[in-house]
Amino acid sequence: MESQPTVLWDIDFSYPGIGIKVEFIVMQEYLNQMESSIQAVCQNYIKQEEIKYSHLEFEEYVHIYSVAEDMMPRIIRMPFVVTIYTLFENSIELLLKYAQEKENKTLGFKDINGDSLVSKYNKYMEHILNYEFKFNSDDIAKIKNISKVRNFIAHTNGNIDVMSKDKMGDIKKLSENNIGIIIEGSQLDVSYDFLNNSMRTVNVVITSLMEFMENKYNLNAYRNYHAIKSET
Repeated sequence: MESQPTVLWDIDFSYPGIGIKVEFIVMQEYLNQMESSIQAVCQNYIKQEEIKYSHLEFEEYVHIYSVAEDMMPRIIRMPFVVTIYTLFENSIELLLKYAQEKENKTLGFKDINGDSLVSKYNKYMEHILNYEFKFNSDDIAKIKNISKVRNFIAHTNGNIDVMSKDKMGDIKKLSENNIGIIIEGSQLDVSYDFLNNSMRTVNVVITSLMEFMENKYNLNAYRNYHAIKSET
């Protein structure tokens, strides 16, 4: 006999939505503090380096200001793109795994082919889960851009010189779209606005699926939890 999910106080603890929401809260709070943290780190670095090089002429340690103003913020900001995209991918896959079990489907989303990961999710929801829900084209385009930047950072650490010509062309096109992708010399950088907008996009996309599933599976306790948390 198939085991049923543990339900207490009308809460389905097998539903991953609450855990996903907590991850969002933690990451958004970290992002909110990122710029002030970067400033504090850079100022502390400059202070320590100025003491270290105080016996030298200014021209001999002027490089520390370039490190603090350009390199350190880039090094801190860039990996967060990878974290944001990982949150998106992991959250959707947890939700679709839950849906697969609720709908008693043999096929999982990994058994589906698609032109992109999001189109694969859409095909799975439409053809296997029979959901009357899909991610819209605008959301898909935004997620694709985040994915491209994530791949550039993960595979080359943002070093333009080691990219293929095709990928270099892709990243240059993105930088021309005024979405906060910056190319300085041979190095890719991302702005705080790009991180914030990416986080907002991922939040909207995942929340839209969670709300659909909460209504479909009558997850009233989760909706009540969500309402209570938003008021506090």
